[in-house]
Amino acid sequence: MSLSTDQRDGHSVKACGFNDHLDILRELPLFTGVPLDVVKVLAYLSTVETFAVGETLCDQGEPLDRCCYVLCGEVAVVRTSGDCEATMLQRGESYCFGGLGLLAATKAVYTVRVTAPVQCLTLTREKFLKTAERFPAILPKILGNVVEHIFRWEEAFLSAHAEECAGRGGEMGLSLF
Repeated sequence: MSLSTDQRDGHSVKACGFNDHLDILRELPLFTGVPLDVVKVLAYLSTVETFAVGETLCDQGEPLDRCCYVLCGEVAVVRTSGDCEATMLQRGESYCFGGLGLLAATKAVYTVRVTAPVQCLTLTREKFLKTAERFPAILPKILGNVVEHIFRWEEAFLSAHAEECAGRGGEMGLSLF
């Protein structure tokens, strides 16, 4: 895998090509076990987008219609409730979000804002769904990957926050759905 490196505004920017896109998508849990020929199509349909500080990759309450993988730069994940805005976490290279937005029309429950210039590999729901129409056998595998991820995440969360969860009166438990 060869990446050319370019300097832009004092930041190292990687110029990715098809093979790099393919490698990234093959490593994402969402696409684990999906046939290589399908992942190749998704890699071909993916694009690299550049965002400046202050821009948003998705806005809370707006349609979440793409999956983003941060190639370089930094983002803040922000949640607004009433007049209160709270930064939930900061992430950089290799952070991926929006995978569920590929599967269904939904709205973002958070805002992802650029805090250092970002390049993202993006795949839109439209392109993903066209690929799924062509290769419908991938959907059960991807759905299984999502369910596995939910159970792993919830087990880790509940283990780390057992007392807090017990005090919430049964409000926890996505896997109980």
